[in-house]
Amino acid sequence: MSDFTGKVAWIAGAARPPGIGRAVAVQLARLGADVACVDVVDDEAAADPNQAYAVTTAALEATAEAVRAEGRRALVSHVDLTDEHAVNKSVALTVSEFGRIDIGCNLSGGTGPALGNGPLLDLEFDGWRTALDINLTAAWLGSRACARQMIEQGGGGAIISLSSSAAIAGAAGVGAFSAARAGVNRLTEVLATELGPHNIRVNAVCPRGIAPGAVGNPGLERRAERDSGGLEEWARQTIPLGRLQSADETAAVVVFLASDAASFVSGQSIVVAGGAHV
Repeated sequence: MSDFTGKVAWIAGAARPPGIGRAVAVQLARLGADVACVDVVDDEAAADPNQAYAVTTAALEATAEAVRAEGRRALVSHVDLTDEHAVNKSVALTVSEFGRIDIGCNLSGGTGPALGNGPLLDLEFDGWRTALDINLTAAWLGSRACARQMIEQGGGGAIISLSSSAAIAGAAGVGAFSAARAGVNRLTEVLATELGPHNIRVNAVCPRGIAPGAVGNPGLERRAERDSGGLEEWARQTIPLGRLQSADETAAVVVFLASDAASFVSGQSIVVAGGAHV
């Protein structure tokens, strides 16, 4: 079992649906890491069922409490992840509280009618720009800020970003999201090349379909209803294992990539898709 005792993780998207960030935070804490729980907090926007990006204050606090329940320290940081100054400030705050950053996780992003969904020919410019900002630019900003800190403190580190199976096989109606997540995969490859000499490993995870669980998965639920009449049928039709994946199953891959067990894994976008060919 991996040991993260003495390590510090900065996790963006720590509370957003469908719960990957929270699962990563808890698993890392259980293995000894202190965690900065970072997310886009907007209580009013989080109540909108047409978006899966902003989270409530209570949801982010709940992630921090789950980390503390594992006996580790937690820091809560409300951040506009598309604002470079806000991201840099969050990283600096983490270092001032915990002394360092060893693991950077960019697990935010989202889809929805207001976040770039729809046929590309009908998409408004603002929707396109929003999709790229929240699903690609945020990953670059988080990676850059964490990597700069890792280089300054020395000793290497690991950066993991959330991508998607849609980055590998685009789907109608989510073209902007697919393009943005494909950018995350290319970003991962280039950062791995540039940061390798500093012993910083950079990888991405590409899940297929996360079960809604207690926090929901609005984007997947809309797509499954449109394409197959519901989540269970969508999973049966598109995933050979015949079911959706849990947030914990996806988080386990992120934690592996952050661990010494993956010490020679870098520049990879790992598909976690239950056997689906994407």
